[in-house]
Amino acid sequence: MCGIAGIMYKKGPGPLGRDLLDMLDAIKHRGLDSTGVAVYQHRGNGHAGALMMTVGLEPGADARAAQVAVSGVLEDLGVASHFTAVKGTILEFGVAPTDALRILSDRVEALPGVQEILSLGEELQVIKDLGTASDIDRLYEIAKVESSHGIGHVRLATESCVDRSRAHPFWAYSFKDVAIVHNGQLTNYHNLRRKFQALGYRFRTDNDSELIAVYTAHYLAAGEDLQDILERSRGDLDGSYTFLVSSPHGLGYAKDALGAKPLVEIETDDVVLLASEEVALRRIIPDEGISVVEPAPSEVKTWRN
Repeated sequence: MCGIAGIMYKKGPGPLGRDLLDMLDAIKHRGLDSTGVAVYQHRGNGHAGALMMTVGLEPGADARAAQVAVSGVLEDLGVASHFTAVKGTILEFGVAPTDALRILSDRVEALPGVQEILSLGEELQVIKDLGTASDIDRLYEIAKVESSHGIGHVRLATESCVDRSRAHPFWAYSFKDVAIVHNGQLTNYHNLRRKFQALGYRFRTDNDSELIAVYTAHYLAAGEDLQDILERSRGDLDGSYTFLVSSPHGLGYAKDALGAKPLVEIETDDVVLLASEEVALRRIIPDEGISVVEPAPSEVKTWRN
């Protein structure tokens, strides 16, 4: 059992960090192992460069040494960068545009003390760690984020070990700005993983949810619309699942044919709210006169901001 949540404000940026954490706190009973968010922010927020790279460090790693090492890799690759901040066990860098995202990612992740790149994109930032919503907010000040949309997750580990790498959201490795959160299990995960590995994709964990991020980014890169990709996923992904996917242009969800993994929705003129349980939606919109919708099995839906 895990919990997922998503928000999109229709009329401009809102208190995304605060609201998303509040929703995740309401469903923390669904997963106390780890919590994470994927938020989308325009770079007018003090980060230098066209991209933001968020680097997760190993527990106990020397943050200063890791900062110097990452900066050295970027300089060696001829990629202009600017160190922005260290928060908890995360380093943030502004990075100039580059076509060498996969090479850059591989080089950085090979450095001592670096656990992984959590996200790298023009607007996306993924922040995730062990513990609850309040735990990660103390480390990373997520409640201060104001933005247009984002997704979040609380995890109860059932198929793999408890660590940050296997926490959600998942970034589609070396693709900018695509993230997913997932509740469920893919029964054809290994077959699809082999298919995408044959196409040159590298997987960083054994968590089946990572496949959904790669799957989505692959077809977005081929020029397909997010709605079409989610429609396609109903035929390609087997198992019992509900997942949310986000990009700079909006967010969407897909449910499997059984509809066993819960999802509820509120949409008003101002906001779209999605979550595993109504209690999370009511943290944001307590008015019982605004109805909650439960999507049907096999339903997919997207919104553009």
